[in-house]
Amino acid sequence: MPLLGPMNATVGILAFLASWNDFMLPSLITADPGLQTLPVVQNIFQSKFGTNYNVVFASYLMAMAPTVVVYLFSQRWVISGVTQGAVKQ
Repeated sequence: MPLLGPMNATVGILAFLASWNDFMLPSLITADPGLQTLPVVQNIFQSKFGTNYNVVFASYLMAMAPTVVVYLFSQRWVISGVTQGAVKQ
């Protein structure tokens, strides 16, 4: 059972990232800009003829912040799983 902690943390991080970065389903389901997810709203900043890179990169940084916080909280279990597999007993 103690070996399941790092695996659960890794699966949790990957599941969080998959749902956080989902683009296709929210763009098809929600038409109201107030209800759309962050990756879908970021698409507004890029047009066919130009891109305002200052706003685009600021929105990317804000979208990346929650994933970094989730990783920082679960980093302890991920690192412990890596070190448990590397140490020979």
